[in-house]
Amino acid sequence: MEKPFANLLVPFDNSSNSKRALSYAIKLAKLSNATLSLVHVISYHSAMAKIVQPYKGKMISHVKQFLKDAKHSAFKEGILVNQNILYGNPSEELLNLMKKKKFDLVVMGRRGTTKITGPSLGSVSNALVQGSKVPVLIIN
Repeated sequence: MEKPFANLLVPFDNSSNSKRALSYAIKLAKLSNATLSLVHVISYHSAMAKIVQPYKGKMISHVKQFLKDAKHSAFKEGILVNQNILYGNPSEELLNLMKKKKFDLVVMGRRGTTKITGPSLGSVSNALVQGSKVPVLIIN
């Protein structure tokens, strides 16, 4: 029998919503013996390069640490994890990645690290729901 999910994409920004999404993804991966692909996109625009440059090293170290912690959570459950850090517009980079690699499901939080609140989806989750060719599971 074919696995229902073999490769799950989990956009991860270390927000409480993305941590809950990771928890759900780990459960789904255990049920179907799937691989998780943890991805963080560092929002980057060339116009901001000079401003961001002095902080780039600290930013990358911070991202690597929280991805390492997330990966460890999945490893403890026996889940194989790939991780990747991308640079650019988060929505565009994730959709491009989804075109290049085969994912069966995207599991992500409703909203990321922004402080904007309300009943709507965040811009990245909305873009993936609108642009994805595979199912997107949004976790509240």
